Amino acid sequence: MSSVKKYKCLHCGAGLEFSPSDQSWKCHYCYSDFSIEEVENAYDEDELPDEDQPELDSYSCNSCGAELIADDTISATFCLYCKNPTIIKNRFSGRFKPQLVIPFNLTKEDAQKIYTKWIKKRIFAPKEFKSKDEVDKITGVYVPYWLFDCEIEGMIEGVGTKVRTWVTGDLVYTETSYYNVLRDGSCRYNLLPIDGSKKLDDSIMEKIEPFDYKKMEKFSLPYMSGFMAEKYDVDSDEASISMKKRVQKFHEDRLKGTVKGYNSFKVKTSDARFNEIDEQYAMLPIYLLVNKHKGKDHVFVLNGQTGKVVGDTPIDHLRQFLFFGAVTLGSLLITLFGGALIG
Repeated sequence: MSSVKKYKCLHCGAGLEFSPSDQSWKCHYCYSDFSIEEVENAYDEDELPDEDQPELDSYSCNSCGAELIADDTISATFCLYCKNPTIIKNRFSGRFKPQLVIPFNLTKEDAQKIYTKWIKKRIFAPKEFKSKDEVDKITGVYVPYWLFDCEIEGMIEGVGTKVRTWVTGDLVYTETSYYNVLRDGSCRYNLLPIDGSKKLDDSIMEKIEPFDYKKMEKFSLPYMSGFMAEKYDVDSDEASISMKKRVQKFHEDRLKGTVKGYNSFKVKTSDARFNEIDEQYAMLPIYLLVNKHKGKDHVFVLNGQTGKVVGDTPIDHLRQFLFFGAVTLGSLLITLFGGALIG
């Protein structure tokens, strides 16, 4: 099995890329387009192996022969020379073989428009963040995720208070009663996503949820064509630790929500037990842009399916100073000349 895969147009032989707008594979040379069935049938090949494949020091583009440069987790990329999409098949084999994929629903042009609208609202962001060159750097990436199913049995115990106040003569009396409160219950969670890449901040990735699992497909390699892709470097055991923390917090909040009729309630102890934990390995779509300012990375992430946005920008203090200076000067001039006209 060749370690590098490229999907070519069935008519002219140019590179094929997945098109999110109509969920087909397009040739940008002869403008042909193909369905997933046509691409899979044309490239009728063996299933990705269930055993890990040996890693190579380098990979050669099977279009122009150039050496592909990719770090340890890059699984799909573009040739720097011929710009053709290239998939490193070895990195989708064995334990890195995904089971599911959510295809991109938004195009790169959609992502650029969303980012441009988003960054324009941040008037004190550095000017270079708004340049066309920066907008053009937005990249579609399939991110590795673990999707967990589990059942949790949990309990919380705490103290609830009821406060009663009354007035007798000139005196105000307050009575506080304390109650021991216990709640327990079980709940099942399905397809809880946990980011499998160390490169991306988990708190940011959680904010672009949810994904629409109704559009989930069985993993097929052609979906990777035209996008970057990463393989996981957070294994399922490590990811399950994060999953349990999230689920326990969800469950505790649900139990707390059942505590009614008290002026206040404070949890003293909590406990949880997990049953029937299962996980599936999936590739989920995002658009990513990393802006640099004064040596610090500022990340913009867009859910490539739903369009939900998370990002941060620094404040350009010079732009802020000039803006408020202009506002102050304008106000002063209006006051002076307005007063002169009235006089």
